[in-house]
Amino acid sequence: MSSDPATIAIPTDLLPADGRFGCGPSKVRSEQIDALVAAQRTLLGTSHRQPALKNLVGSVRSGLASLFALPNGWEIVLGNGGSTVFWDVATFGLIRERSQHLVFGEFSSKFADASASAPHLGQPTVIASDTGSHPEAAAEDGIDLYALTHNETSTGVAMQLARPAGTSADSALVAVDA
Repeated sequence: MSSDPATIAIPTDLLPADGRFGCGPSKVRSEQIDALVAAQRTLLGTSHRQPALKNLVGSVRSGLASLFALPNGWEIVLGNGGSTVFWDVATFGLIRERSQHLVFGEFSSKFADASASAPHLGQPTVIASDTGSHPEAAAEDGIDLYALTHNETSTGVAMQLARPAGTSADSALVAVDA
């Protein structure tokens, strides 16, 4: 088999049925829709402050923290509105002065673009890599937020998550899109 990605042929029986290779929007199974319909009386059309919804969100957050085996002090943030809304919120509320962004596809570039466009922040450091790979974060003076992406949706490249060597929780926040 060739090592040139442009000429690699994947056997037909190994190709995913929907052709997405794990990238792109999630496919919603009918069982998921049925579960949502069954929960309509307790979850839909109610306040996010009601116990049923608060408990569900708490359960999802703790389940994701367990799934990702988050280190002590790491948190899961959930929201709706898509990644673009979150990037704007993170740019406004999480970066004090400067950020460092690992860019290895369209998705991870959006947070870098948002912080570069923010007039109240210094220019971010952007570390980019070629398609099919991901860059590594590097400790840098003056950076108060390191922006990592666990799985770059546009390319399917996944990276291991770790605080950049030489940084501490006292000096910089690590934000991860997972």
